[in-house]
Amino acid sequence: MSEQNVTVASAVIDPQSAEFVENPYDAYARARTATPVIRVSDGVYAVIGREEMKAVLRDHARFSSRRNLGGVFPLTAETQEVLKETLFFHTALFNMEPPRQTEFRNLVGEAFTPRNLRKLEPAVRSVAEELIRGFATDGADLLTQYAYPLPMRVICDIIGVPRADHAMVKEWNNAWMALQVLPLEPAQQLAMARTVVDYENYFRDLIAERRRDPADDLVSHLAATAQAGGPCTVEDVIVAMRVMLAAGHETATNLIGNTAAHLLTDRSRWEAIVGDESLIPAVVEEGLRFDSSVQGVPRTVMEDVTIAGVDIPAGSQLQVVLAAAGRDPAWVDDPDTFRLDRDGPPRHHGFGHGVHFCIGAPLARLEAKVAFETLVRELPGLVIKPGHQLAHLPGGFTFRGLTELPVTWSP
Repeated sequence: MSEQNVTVASAVIDPQSAEFVENPYDAYARARTATPVIRVSDGVYAVIGREEMKAVLRDHARFSSRRNLGGVFPLTAETQEVLKETLFFHTALFNMEPPRQTEFRNLVGEAFTPRNLRKLEPAVRSVAEELIRGFATDGADLLTQYAYPLPMRVICDIIGVPRADHAMVKEWNNAWMALQVLPLEPAQQLAMARTVVDYENYFRDLIAERRRDPADDLVSHLAATAQAGGPCTVEDVIVAMRVMLAAGHETATNLIGNTAAHLLTDRSRWEAIVGDESLIPAVVEEGLRFDSSVQGVPRTVMEDVTIAGVDIPAGSQLQVVLAAAGRDPAWVDDPDTFRLDRDGPPRHHGFGHGVHFCIGAPLARLEAKVAFETLVRELPGLVIKPGHQLAHLPGGFTFRGLTELPVTWSP
């Protein structure tokens, strides 16, 4: 590939721009016509092509996920000093290569087996119904009052975080996530870095408590494994709990929110699922394809490589843009239309690809399915609040979610 083509391609994506935040898919489409791999900035490249992204995600030797939780944007020296005293830069076992990753994944995966999820479904449904009963009579924010607390409560119950601590843990999670994906002012960085200390101490204390008094939850299981000299240490468990709590609710929250917005902006779609709940699993898959809450995942280039004719030096960061695959016209018919009639295997990478495929994918699908089944039964007259303009949070190449989703309903 010529340097001219690389330069042209690099100009089509600015992940911090307002235009990208509101609609990244136009940028992906423009990029796709130029090259499967784009130089976004010095040392940062985006992989847009579906075949190229699959190849990257299968090649653990050259494209490592070990540094995924070190933050996308540079951290100040003062912030780094604070974080060096924490586990912020500790490699999560989820992000290592097999066989260590596989061993730990199998250990955690026991919580997400089909049998355990079938047992969990009544509790998920009960939470959804309880949340709707808590709505005011004249409207609600479907994002903050439903799409967020539903998966948050479920993953906290699986992990073993007491209900009284959910709001506090959410604040810590938000600060940790901001350090991962947002360009923050130095004072913001430092303040959020200091909360990482509190967050880790909380999990350290919870692990110690569960060692003394085990419960039927994941942190008890992992604490006992660490104490017995299993494939994880206490530090590994702390990092894993933080990763699981974030992944276990952020992605499902925005899956529900994004999908609900697309259903409600075209009344025929909402009315279709009100009339036929059997469409809901297909709706969830279409939400994952059309407007994925996980836009992409990072990888670190471990040696000089060439992808699709683009030379990429060792140490560069790749953003593997999973969401672009779901809009690839070479893979999906009519990719820019949200449709309820798609059949066959899912044509998206909303949960990743390869050995790092999201371990919680079955849970997220269950939560979204139950969320929409409960909504259409309880609030079939749901509409977006008249006059509201949808707006999205900045998430770069990582996350995509709405700022709010105010709704009302007719009887």
